Amino acid sequence: MIELALFMLGLLVTTVFTMVGLAGGLLIVPILILGFGLPAQQAVGVSLMMMTFATLSATIAYARQRRINYRVGVLLDVLDVPGALVGAWLTTLIASNLLAGLFGAFLLIVSIFVIMRKNEQTTDVMGIKRRILGLPVQAFYFCLLASFASGAVAGMFGAGGGTVDMAAMILMLRMSPYIAVGTSEFGMALTNTAALIPHAFLGNVALGYAVPLAAGAVVGAQIGPTLSRRAKVITLRKILGLVFIIIGLRMIIVPYISA
Repeated sequence: MIELALFMLGLLVTTVFTMVGLAGGLLIVPILILGFGLPAQQAVGVSLMMMTFATLSATIAYARQRRINYRVGVLLDVLDVPGALVGAWLTTLIASNLLAGLFGAFLLIVSIFVIMRKNEQTTDVMGIKRRILGLPVQAFYFCLLASFASGAVAGMFGAGGGTVDMAAMILMLRMSPYIAVGTSEFGMALTNTAALIPHAFLGNVALGYAVPLAAGAVVGAQIGPTLSRRAKVITLRKILGLVFIIIGLRMIIVPYISA
């Protein structure tokens, strides 16, 4: 019965989240802790296994649809590790509830801009024509900054870097959500796979929970991109904004519930 519940949880969460370029770790971790009684370390390990299989599956689906900007995807991962180290360090200086609340408020503000945004065309940042690796020079450096920021968020909360990547691509790089979602899944697939390895060696991946959750995630990560392909760009943007609102509220409320 628990296995079926985990399978359906992975299926439903990843169907919605991979549709908008995310993986769902920020929802799965508190559900595993509060709903299934897992210790925090195991909840993170199980969530990482689910997200690894979800993002790998979604990457395959989006690659078939030719909806991945590989250059941007790689750049958004280059500084994840140093960012994660800084994020982990910040948790020793600032109360986790305050950090979560600030990030939640940030996502609520971003959700408004994502929903209201009208321009869907990818353009040169500030009209700069000089390029690095085929990207406008300021876009190149902004990708590195966003990579560091997403790593810091992951270091603070164990997940959630994809929200920073999606916000950066849509609001600052002016990338259409139609391409941004696939690019985000590709980038997260690289990061999650690397992050899963140490947790596996540390014994944080409880297979009895991780396997059915990951199995549902693989299926959901095929359904999500299929629904995404059929949706209008404006619909994707509104769904992403709604997901940001849900995650933002989760970041503000859940730390106090689980404290």
